[in-house]
Amino acid sequence: MLRPTILLVGDTRRREFREADAALERVGDVARAADIEAAVGVLEEGRVAPDVIVVAQAQPGQFAPEAVDRLRRLVPLARVLGLLGSWCEGESRTGEPWPATIRLYWHQWLPQCDRELGRLLDGRGSAWALPATATDEERLLAQSVDPAPRRQGLIALCVRRFEMHDWLATACRRQGYSTVWLRPGEPIRVDGVRSAVFDGTDCGPDEVVQIERLSAELRPAAILAILDFPRIEDHDRALAAGAAAVLSKPLLLDDLYWQLDRM
Repeated sequence: MLRPTILLVGDTRRREFREADAALERVGDVARAADIEAAVGVLEEGRVAPDVIVVAQAQPGQFAPEAVDRLRRLVPLARVLGLLGSWCEGESRTGEPWPATIRLYWHQWLPQCDRELGRLLDGRGSAWALPATATDEERLLAQSVDPAPRRQGLIALCVRRFEMHDWLATACRRQGYSTVWLRPGEPIRVDGVRSAVFDGTDCGPDEVVQIERLSAELRPAAILAILDFPRIEDHDRALAAGAAAVLSKPLLLDDLYWQLDRM
């Protein structure tokens, strides 16, 4: 398959966009524009014919809906994706989100870019190939029809609340994994762990200690930290403490499976 052309709009030098930027470089040929005006100039001059346009917005209202729509009108066949920073998390309630645009926060980007963008570009039935007016619910339904291969191995769930443990254990077992419950603060008496899932909040000092302990006592098992709407600082603290990856709540099961497979 030929490498797709991706037009990346915005300041991706920001720390929260660094992984997304690198992921796009791996999958396609990336042309960059600092803002909408620069992107319009690139398109009008015919220097780039993008398959996908990714607009990286760090703050709510940084790029107005009508500005993003200018790009859509210039390249009507290109899929427009919104890559959103931490400060945009309340935009759908109090701001003016872009219509007819797939919106992904920076901490959701890696698993969904790898899974859906790859399928979109090689015609394997991506949920992102649905009409631009499709709802989030319709995209979730489209994703659910793709059967996943059975996995194997022991997953340690370091979770405080029973409800969260029950949800994660059911999800893992549905895919073929076996699980064990490690309650935070209790002795770790288990061998043969493939990966561990740590259910946290903001990766504060107490949670840093817990991740460090898991990393040391379960080595070489990789640790997946699940945090509440993480900021980039929370993400980096978790990695520094020994986590191999971070996901955010609310959580898509496909993203969980992607990370467990990757680790």
